[in-house]
Amino acid sequence: MREIRTEIEIHAPIAEVWSVLIDFDNWKDWNPIVNEANGPAALGSKIAITMCGKDGKDAQRYEPIVTQIKEPTYFRWRAKMMAEFLFTNDKIFELEATGSTTKLTHIEAFSGLMVTLFWSKLEGSVPAMLDSMNEALKKTVEKRPNKS
Repeated sequence: MREIRTEIEIHAPIAEVWSVLIDFDNWKDWNPIVNEANGPAALGSKIAITMCGKDGKDAQRYEPIVTQIKEPTYFRWRAKMMAEFLFTNDKIFELEATGSTTKLTHIEAFSGLMVTLFWSKLEGSVPAMLDSMNEALKKTVEKRPNKS
């Protein structure tokens, strides 16, 4: 398994960050890498995701399954690209309360026989995508008027 890890400090309580992060139906309003997302943040549920292409139009669509959830600190889903033994992608969000702020660790973990073939492309493009999502989440949460 190979992973790409990013982090950001968000100036808001962990409950505020969590509530925005798992509200998939509203990701399209703030998340620059997603055009559409919906589904419940519940163990075993399927989340429908439509990625945003470079031109802003709909790109890849996939339906990851929620594999772990521990409110308000941990969320993980798994997407199979092709057959599971060929390529899987786990998205992991870890939240840690750090006083009055929240540290978000955002991880993409890749496994399967095809990962080695795609690794240089993933390593070159995924960090910027994760960082843009992290920054947008930070901006969205920090501008909310009713922080808990």
